[in-house]
Amino acid sequence: MGNVITVTREFGSMGRPIAKIIAERMGFQYYDRDIIELTVKELHGNIEELSTLEEKNTSIFAKMMYPLGHGTALMQDKLYEMEKSVILDLASGDDCVIVGRCSDYILHECRHPNMLNVFIYAPYDCRVAFCEKELHLSTEKAKSYIKSVDKARCEFYKFRTGVSYYSTTYRNLMVDSSIASHEACADLICTAAKHKLGLL
Repeated sequence: MGNVITVTREFGSMGRPIAKIIAERMGFQYYDRDIIELTVKELHGNIEELSTLEEKNTSIFAKMMYPLGHGTALMQDKLYEMEKSVILDLASGDDCVIVGRCSDYILHECRHPNMLNVFIYAPYDCRVAFCEKELHLSTEKAKSYIKSVDKARCEFYKFRTGVSYYSTTYRNLMVDSSIASHEACADLICTAAKHKLGLL
């Protein structure tokens, strides 16, 4: 079993770039939504319904609003189980950072022995500013995406785990990314991970 750091985040909190820095600093593999989806496609590319994840005109933000595409409930259940299988496989191999996809809950439920689960958030105004500066969104679009993506993630997480997206049930560390630079936030999380995983 590898050491795993899971990162769940609010939209606009810059959890994804922080997670990439964590992986670099720790020397861990990095896996996010795109990599997990690609793995699912490679393993199950013969399933026609996966086309909902392959639409070329689907923006990155639209994917965030529909974590498992637009398919039927049955198809979404199948995709979730596939992604769950991929996450468990990744966690059983090399040390890694896994972003999103209920990975904190999934690995907790399978009693993964070596993990740190992190939730990254930030005040609303800071998230709007991050979106404008780093995602190059207009203020209007930033506010719209924050509302829509947060809603989608909250509903997805609640449906799959039974607890609130903001619950501490499956989290070890909650970090406000507005308190310091991405690098400093990553260093804070890396320090916590080294203590939790016995890597000091």
